[in-house]
Parts: sequence; C-alpha cells; structure tokens
Amino acid sequence: MSEEKYAEKQIYRVTINAPIETVWSELIKTTAPRPFFWNSSWDARDLAPGNNYRMVSNGGKTVAVVGKILEMDPPNKLVHSFQLTALPEPASTVTYTLKQTGQGTEFCLITENIIAGSKSEKSMADGAQFIVKNFKAFVETGTVTLGARMMLAMFALMAPMTPKTMSAENWPLDLQ
Repeated sequence: MSEEKYAEKQIYRVTINAPIETVWSELIKTTAPRPFFWNSSWDARDLAPGNNYRMVSNGGKTVAVVGKILEMDPPNKLVHSFQLTALPEPASTVTYTLKQTGQGTEFCLITENIIAGSKSEKSMADGAQFIVKNFKAFVETGTVTLGARMMLAMFALMAPMTPKTMSAENWPLDLQ
C-alpha cells in the first residue's frame, strides 16, 4: 500500500478593517447562516476542542462539511478537521488565525493535510479564496460581494438537486 502524498500547506491572508473581537465573533457565530460559508452555519453541541461539528444549510437539510474542533484559542485561533461530505476523501485540517494590527485584524485561513491532486485539494483552494474575500466584505460591510450573492442565489435555485450523500440524515453529529 502506498503512502498518500499531501499537498503543500496553503495560507490565505487578508486584513479586515475591524477589531479582532468582531472578526472572531463573526467567524464562530452559530445562530445564522454565514454567507461567506455558502450560507451554511456551524452546527455543534459546543464549539470546543474535541467536539464534532457540521456545516448545515438549506434549512438544516444539507451538510456540506463535517469535522472535529481540534484547538480553540479565542480570539486568536481556531483549528478543525474538515471533510467534504460530497467527496469520499479523508479529512484535512483548516486553521484560522487572527492577529490585531494597526490596520485592523490580520485574518489567515490555512489548509493542510490534503491529499495532493485530490478533488478536495481543488475544492478547498477555490473555497478558501471565496471565504477570505467574502468574510472580509461581510465583516466590513454587512454583506458579501455581488459575485458571491449571485452564486448563493444560484445555489438556492439548485438546492433540490443536492446530492443525497449530503443529506443531514446521513451526517448526525454523534456519528462522525
């Protein structure tokens, strides 16, 4: 059996014109869909190390991502495993770091432990860029970019065609 080769760690960085506490609060908010996460919201008993989470959308009917909270250091760092439910590939690791600077808050999204050449690698690279760009826009203006709003509207129209593998009944919090 051959050992899997991992893609290089990727770091996506942006400065957000807001205090670190505001940025952190928006990142971990569980009470509403997050447009920068494709209108998904965190679903967890508690966002704390060792606990499972899922990213739910479509009124709680769809789960796009599952994982476990690995580390949390408010308001500076959140680390979690990350598995796309639509792809039969192993979980990777996502790290968010926040650092207060004179210009605002430096926000980094770091992806690692992704199988090189996998569908997850491409999906996560595209997704990370979308998240960083639209998270900044959302925190600073209260809305995501026009392109993101158009994409989210298309996703809503296509919701009935969501693969059955992403159905929430297939991804209960306790069985991840």
